[in-house]
Amino acid sequence: MRYYIITFGCQMNVHDSEIMAGLLESMGYSPAQSMEDADIVLINTCTVRSKPVEKAFSYLGQLRRLKQRNPKMLIGVCGCMAQRDAELIKQRAPFVDLLVGPRNLHHLPELIERAIKDSRQVEWRDLTELPQPPLLVKRRSDISAYVTIIHGCNRQCTFCVVPTARGTQWSVPPEIVLRQVSELIDGGYKEVILLGQNVDAYGHDLKGERVTLAWLLRRIDEMAAKRKVRVRFTTNYPLYVTDELISAIADLESVCESIHIPVQSGDNYILKLMRRGYTVEQYLRVIERLRERVPEIAIATDVMVGFPGEREEHFQNTLKLMERVEFDQAFMFAYSPRPNTLAASMPEQVPVDVKLRRLRELIALQNEIQQRKNERDIGRVVEVLIEGESEKDRTKLSGRTRTNKVVVLDGDIKLRGEFVNVKLTKAYLWGYSGELVDGDMEASNQPQCHSH
Repeated sequence: MRYYIITFGCQMNVHDSEIMAGLLESMGYSPAQSMEDADIVLINTCTVRSKPVEKAFSYLGQLRRLKQRNPKMLIGVCGCMAQRDAELIKQRAPFVDLLVGPRNLHHLPELIERAIKDSRQVEWRDLTELPQPPLLVKRRSDISAYVTIIHGCNRQCTFCVVPTARGTQWSVPPEIVLRQVSELIDGGYKEVILLGQNVDAYGHDLKGERVTLAWLLRRIDEMAAKRKVRVRFTTNYPLYVTDELISAIADLESVCESIHIPVQSGDNYILKLMRRGYTVEQYLRVIERLRERVPEIAIATDVMVGFPGEREEHFQNTLKLMERVEFDQAFMFAYSPRPNTLAASMPEQVPVDVKLRRLRELIALQNEIQQRKNERDIGRVVEVLIEGESEKDRTKLSGRTRTNKVVVLDGDIKLRGEFVNVKLTKAYLWGYSGELVDGDMEASNQPQCHSH
């Protein structure tokens, strides 16, 4: 019996698919090379914007034809769309055999068995249930590993579906997180990425001894001392980036000098309509404090244009913020109305052509900033974790800096999984090309971990 998983969306979805693959393999399934070869196909969905929703329905159209040829094929829809849009899926794709929400993935084996036995549609979509720590994970990489440390979100942004797709905030108990991380380090992983919708809200809901993301990073850093390991965490809510967390980034050897902090808009009126809970001035103070303690930190963000009520002056304020902050990377989107969100029914919806024009202008500005920032690094020697062959050119190696930027270089594939020193020779929007330097040459020009 073979399985095939299609994944849309964020890193949490990617990790959820790894968990599903582990569960399927524990049942005796093995991976298929394509949908056509599979006995069960699962689509792990995203509903943050309309595009991945329509893509999921496009795949379901293909699967309907496959199921007509092979009626025994099981089709499942998992993740955020299964949770929020179950009735729509049943209406548009009644041939789907099972639906399972993101907090209920541990019930997947039971649902599969019920669907096979009863030959009827089954579902499990309980947002109040606490997610279970994964026992078996089929990881995509043997170098970098995801660990979800907090599920759901307690914020109520007017455009966002996360609270209704993934439920309220729940921090995984620290002893479970630390055990998972310890096993990964002992297993030879070189990078651990801690995940959460608001990863820096970790511990806010835990009773007893005060536990925070900064506290967790310090415990992990102690474990990482026995082997060289990088630690990253994403995504962060601006006001939860505390001085304690900034100090952890500055002080801890294992914690990388990169952070993702969505801003969404550079205008206070729009931020208020979004219910983001902070002002532009507060956001900028967070950036200032970060750069004060960790001068070389790379900062990524999310930005949305065309939110209901956004006028040209509001958009211009977003462009000004981009120029002022000079983000290292930005994920940029035109606002996409999502069903059952407050923003979807707000007045002054922005016309599509205006949204797309603003998005093009924003992308052009960010590309210019990103290229300029990367060019400043030419000639520097930085530490790179080699991840394998470059996707663009199989004759070259590809890896990442501590600031989470891609570097492509010549070298032996035996270096995969190794930390090497690389001199940056050319800058691109996506990162750099570089060349290996002598192993004993210190990467002294790269961002330093420790605060000065």
